[in-house]
Amino acid sequence: MHKFNVGDRVKVLDKPNWPDGDYKIANWEGTIVQIVEDPAGYVMMKADETGYDMLFHEKELELLHPEQISDHDGTFGLIDTLQQKTKGNPAVDVRLDI
Repeated sequence: MHKFNVGDRVKVLDKPNWPDGDYKIANWEGTIVQIVEDPAGYVMMKADETGYDMLFHEKELELLHPEQISDHDGTFGLIDTLQQKTKGNPAVDVRLDI
């Protein structure tokens, strides 16, 4: 059984051997974009900080609840929620045109 699902918002947990300084990724947030089958127990997270997909063991991440999600651009959480609620409904197109 997987701990996370595609679309879940997560945060990278801190651990003693993570690098410091510019390379510190503890507390980065992102969205699960893939559940990896091999090796088992790993997921791919798209990091908000860089936009890159990053591979993590599920033990290195924690699930963010809606009240914990940082809304770094003022619309991210709203659009994500709308897209998840309307997934699979071709009559609905959720996007932000600026």
